[in-house]
Amino acid sequence: MGLIAELNGLQARHGYLRDTDMKELAGRLRLPLYRLQEVASFYPHFRATPPPRVEILLCRDLCCFLAGGERWNAKVKELLKGQPDTEVREVSCLGRCEKAPAALVNGQAVGGESAERIAELSRKPEPPASREPAPERRWRLDPYDTGSEPFSVARGLGADRADEGMATLKAAGLKGMGGAGFSTGLKWEIVRKEGAAPKYVICNADESEPGTFKDRVILEELPHLVIEGMCIAATVVGARRGWIYLRHEYEHVCLALERAMDRARSLGLLGRDFDVEIFLSPGGYIMGEETALLEALEEKRGEPRNKPPFPGTRGLWGKPTLVNNVETLAMIPVILKRGADWWKAQGVRGHHGLKVMAVSGHVARPGVYEIGLGTTVAELIEMAGGVSGGRRLKAFTPGGASSNFLPAEQVHVEIDFASIQAAGSMLGSGALVVIAEGTEMLSLAANVARFFRNESCGKCVPCRVGTEKVVKMLDDILAGNGNGVLLEILPGLEETLALTSICGLGQVALNPLTSVLRHWPEEVKRHLARSQKL
Repeated sequence: MGLIAELNGLQARHGYLRDTDMKELAGRLRLPLYRLQEVASFYPHFRATPPPRVEILLCRDLCCFLAGGERWNAKVKELLKGQPDTEVREVSCLGRCEKAPAALVNGQAVGGESAERIAELSRKPEPPASREPAPERRWRLDPYDTGSEPFSVARGLGADRADEGMATLKAAGLKGMGGAGFSTGLKWEIVRKEGAAPKYVICNADESEPGTFKDRVILEELPHLVIEGMCIAATVVGARRGWIYLRHEYEHVCLALERAMDRARSLGLLGRDFDVEIFLSPGGYIMGEETALLEALEEKRGEPRNKPPFPGTRGLWGKPTLVNNVETLAMIPVILKRGADWWKAQGVRGHHGLKVMAVSGHVARPGVYEIGLGTTVAELIEMAGGVSGGRRLKAFTPGGASSNFLPAEQVHVEIDFASIQAAGSMLGSGALVVIAEGTEMLSLAANVARFFRNESCGKCVPCRVGTEKVVKMLDDILAGNGNGVLLEILPGLEETLALTSICGLGQVALNPLTSVLRHWPEEVKRHLARSQKL
């Protein structure tokens, strides 16, 4: 068991990392105590003090903000003010955006409830509820929905057919569904051609961006496809070990994953030539960056690495490492079973393939939707019941908090990597956040800026200082104390972060704000005019 797993275990047993346990662990692992403290102090999940009897974590980010979370959070805090042995604090996105506003009450996810209900749960904590049964839906990406035996694709793909699997994947043109949209076939080929050994396969399940929750649903409903995708990847690239890097707020999916792993093990797919284990992340949003994730697996602080080298050539412990996200791996079995032509035919309007989208914000039926690439944003909003409350659409983000806000006039853009990019945004993590008329866009931009400020690891100065500076200026403007300095320095600041930040967080942190300035300049001018009158 590694250092972080040991720390997770200590906290699970005692509720926090006790000094005596840290010293005992340091001695047992033959590590200096400062090394343990260096790691533990980086990750937000670890506590250095005893926990209260009741701990309530309130989401403060984009989708919960749209659902009135600011007022809701304030009311929860007021209702619980003075309640003994109770801690209430705001945290970053909990990955329950479809049930906003969301909270964790002693680790139990609660969404869409009244503030009074949260207060009631704090006084009479209920045992963790069993997960709601999955909705009855047929997934096109599940090749076993007709009752055929799961894992049959991986069982039929021996090492002697790895070339065939690689060729099918490349012909299908599957792109990575975690954000970058890089060719999956090319990524696999890079690792496959590397001569160094051993090789590793990692499933990135650290989905933490506001608006994004589709990977959680895939893990809940289709865990067998994720495990099978990892088995196929291992066969093709020649890997011997794999990890599912899972955010700790998604710990409830461990049971489903372990059952799928047990099934794969009983079929001989796991155990001898390749095996998988779950790594429970104690970290925040930055851990979704693939090299930060590798640092955590190596028992270090989860700070992104300089690239190159990339993980495909020098990844975990300096060895070739394939890192794919949950959705990408879950799509592998159906592509290999039904072929590249079938996969391409699932798209519409000349686009190829399927996409799983998380839809949240001001829609009647927020949730996860499986679509053909090329479906328009307008069509997807209609699938989700339209804009809630009969309101008109004002704006949307097609790829979560890091993608640029787009105005309603662009709602007919086709959902595809290239089309969204041409429209001035990015498909990113596949999270459509719908924003109705009456929403103040500068406040949304400030909310997103705070998220990136809060989640910056602080390693590089431009990101650490730049995000803090922008948040301070936005807060001043919204409070009526601002001036036009932000508008003057923003272009240069955005360029500095984009060129000098080590990872994607700093590179995109200001994009949502610049998109608001571009599409809704009158709102910014109105706030500045109000400041000048005061």
